[in-house]
Amino acid sequence: MATGLLAKKVGMTQIFTPEGDCVPVTVLEAGPCTVVRRKTAEKDGYDAVVIAFGAVDEKHAHRLSKPEVGVFKKAGTGLFRHVKEIRVKDAKLLGDLKAGDVLTVDKVFKANQRIDVAGVTKGRGFTGVMKRWNMKGAARDSSTAHEHHRHVGAIGQRKTPGKVWKGKHLPGHYGVDNVTIQNLTVVGIEPEQNVLLVKGAVPGHADGLLFVNTAAKGQPRIKQKQEVRERAKPKV
Repeated sequence: MATGLLAKKVGMTQIFTPEGDCVPVTVLEAGPCTVVRRKTAEKDGYDAVVIAFGAVDEKHAHRLSKPEVGVFKKAGTGLFRHVKEIRVKDAKLLGDLKAGDVLTVDKVFKANQRIDVAGVTKGRGFTGVMKRWNMKGAARDSSTAHEHHRHVGAIGQRKTPGKVWKGKHLPGHYGVDNVTIQNLTVVGIEPEQNVLLVKGAVPGHADGLLFVNTAAKGQPRIKQKQEVRERAKPKV
């Protein structure tokens, strides 16, 4: 089975645990994703599966390139907007997946699982150094001008080396970066609506495309943690 799915960010809400705690969660529309191609180490040099998300009608096929349409026709599937390749180290993880199989959220993920969510952050346009780099700004008692407090200040030297070093934190375009948030927890799954509830926030705006994958740093060892807690309890 594949280790991840393409998803769409719906928005944020909150749920309550049986203990009464309020947990902020992000609602994701994860899948269903259709397998377009299965790659093997013997033929392609590595094991992977290519999945597609976001069905496209035949009347809107002109929005895709001819090579993209050819890939879907070869696989014998419908047309899709987004395609993602998922590589795995062990071919056993993919099982007997083949082109045309459909992956749903309940087949790939389960409750209390750790996941990594990758996406593109919101664009914030041209911003100054205080918002872009979290600079402190000039002292408030040194001047009354608004511009003086939010300026970048000195950025180089006078004689040696007489230039501005590359990589200096300056005003500029902020946002629209590829970001991966690691080790988020799956709070709930609703297979009927293809909904995945993730604890915390994920990158991007509403309706943004995301890639949800199994956490690269492994899953928590819940049983071992419970055993350690039981041992640490004082004996009466």
